[in-house]
Amino acid sequence: MTMPIRIKRLAASATLLASSALLSGCLFQPGTFDATLHIAADRQFTFTYDGEIVMAGMDQLADMAQEAEGQQPCYNESSGKERPCTEEELAERAREDAMGRQMMEGMLGGVDLEDEEQVAEMTAMLQRQAGWNSVEFIGDGTFVVDFSITSTLGHDFDFPTFEDMPMSNSFVQVRLRQDGRARISAPGFAPTGGNPMGAMFMGMMGAFAEESAEGGESNPQIDMRQPEGTFRIITDAPILANNTDDGPKTDPRGQMLVWEIGSSTAAAPTALIDFGE
Repeated sequence: MTMPIRIKRLAASATLLASSALLSGCLFQPGTFDATLHIAADRQFTFTYDGEIVMAGMDQLADMAQEAEGQQPCYNESSGKERPCTEEELAERAREDAMGRQMMEGMLGGVDLEDEEQVAEMTAMLQRQAGWNSVEFIGDGTFVVDFSITSTLGHDFDFPTFEDMPMSNSFVQVRLRQDGRARISAPGFAPTGGNPMGAMFMGMMGAFAEESAEGGESNPQIDMRQPEGTFRIITDAPILANNTDDGPKTDPRGQMLVWEIGSSTAAAPTALIDFGE
């Protein structure tokens, strides 16, 4: 494969990453956490999440894409030989870099995590929402939160939701069905397969690694956080299906399903319960 084709493929991968960000909205993932969903047969529920929400690595990945593109020479279209870039080509490259940056900002909901004032505004925004008992930014794109909410399940439920920020990768979802059943899933607790942020990073890192290997360069590295913690579902409603290793355990409030989430987790937690309606 010639160098010009490799450059085009790398540029296409970077464009795909940025485009996906705009289509999917903000992308977050759990860090270290402890989460419990207690959902009763009468549809009363309490959900708690104590731990980290990570929005890290985006700026670093954008820098890598920009650096990779900026270091590439220009080539003669007919011969494929390297040549100096023209001023127009350099200007076009700068415009593309600026556009890519704007797309990355769209992924973060316009929040610059290096700006203390913007981080403070985001923290205050979360604390205004119901359930967010405490929110602390500890750096490296990581917020430590204490979340707890109690309500009646009369509609679908998602966690987390951020005011004025479109979300696509809920950590936990509850979907009501017409037959009185509810499907509970936790796609955000799957390290890569069910986690859009993790899958996107892995795909982009694969593209960068391939380009580096073909060009004789060292592979770029990103510190990719993996979710690590415990997720529980407690209910006195019949459990029709679940993908835990051990099945339901006896609990004073009914039955309890437990998933230990870590690097070896293969699938996102799921369960199906019946409200008997």
